[in-house]
Amino acid sequence: MFTLTVEDSNTQIVDQFSFDHGSYVIGRLDECDIVLPSTSVSRQHARIFIENGRCFIEDMGSANGVIVDGQRVIQRRDLGTASQIRVGDFYLYVEFKAQQDASQSVLNTLFISDSSDHHKLVRINDAFAGEEFSLSEIENTIGRTDENFILLSDSSISRRHAKIIRSGNSYTVVDLESSNGTRLNGKPLRGARTLEPSDVVEFGDIQFVFAEGGEIVNVAAYAPQKVAARSGNSANNMLAYLALGVGVVVAASVIYFVMQPNDVPTSQVNAVAPDSVEGRVAAALRAGNDNLRRHEWPGALSFANEALALAPGNQEAQELQDRAYREQKAAELLRQGEEFSAQGRHEQARSILLDIAEGTVAHERSKSILAHVEKTLVYNLKNEASRTMKNKRATSEELAKAHYSLSRALSLSPSDAEALQEIEKLEATLKKKKVDFKPYAP
Repeated sequence: MFTLTVEDSNTQIVDQFSFDHGSYVIGRLDECDIVLPSTSVSRQHARIFIENGRCFIEDMGSANGVIVDGQRVIQRRDLGTASQIRVGDFYLYVEFKAQQDASQSVLNTLFISDSSDHHKLVRINDAFAGEEFSLSEIENTIGRTDENFILLSDSSISRRHAKIIRSGNSYTVVDLESSNGTRLNGKPLRGARTLEPSDVVEFGDIQFVFAEGGEIVNVAAYAPQKVAARSGNSANNMLAYLALGVGVVVAASVIYFVMQPNDVPTSQVNAVAPDSVEGRVAAALRAGNDNLRRHEWPGALSFANEALALAPGNQEAQELQDRAYREQKAAELLRQGEEFSAQGRHEQARSILLDIAEGTVAHERSKSILAHVEKTLVYNLKNEASRTMKNKRATSEELAKAHYSLSRALSLSPSDAEALQEIEKLEATLKKKKVDFKPYAP
């Protein structure tokens, strides 16, 4: 049995019903099965239906699209055992509840997408390494604009860059005549190629590894090593570089004065030679700042380390190192938070996301993820408490636990009218049963 819960833009539950068969149209017209009165919702926006015991949703050509667990639906989407759906200003939550035995009528569920049935792309080698895209559509289009199933906001990505076609458990990648091309395992893609697990696919400048849905990919194994080795020079090598640099500068100066006329400006005579220590430091800083602008934190950090190895105490290099390290740490926390959220471990996800440093790129991105995690936590906590309160055989200990769940939900969403109403009723019951508890106080 599937249960559909509808929340409005104020996070208030406006409708809820269960179904195990049939087809239901969602839209703003009164004749729709599920009416969502908002100008952000199309007249007939989407259709949710049961097929072979599984629940699906399809976009009916809406203006603003259908978003399921953060990904836009291009054709139709399998909702798995639980999913979050966004339609205009509304959020719809789908749960599958199954009976386990006679004493347990419902199964506790988590708000996670059932993506293990499908293979996925896992991003590598940049600030968003670890980001996953489930290839759940028949045609999974990749591009820079939001009509694509996988949206990649990067200047190296074309509006419609490529697509991955799913046929059963077989996946084929095709380039759509993109400007910067698609590469498979380092080679330019020509025609359609079948993907195999561990294949590395590059769309423009963005790299992914293709993996099975349930596989945990170690993105660190794909990190480039080319710069790190250069930044780890020994003291002897550093002295050699310094000596070589001084020699080059002296030789270049002598040649310059011999060959140039006497009225050459002093500023040109004192120009830094590219192969000097100063020139190498400047080149490393330029490369590091370029990586920083592209949000490639490991590269920026490696170039900062290289500059500091050549010129210890260089203020610009130190600032670059501090910024890159801070951003890299924040990006890693964001990756972990997203991973825990996808696994349904929302408490751990929230704790990690709250640790992301303000002012970082990852912090801005974490805001929407944190809001989703907290909303899911509130919803689950309220459901848990509601099930206990409806159980006439609930013990005093179970009722006290339900009170804690509602208190926790209100700590995350203090203005939740439903939770406030439920905790008021529960506290009256606890008093009547003479159960010790700490009354909720906003």
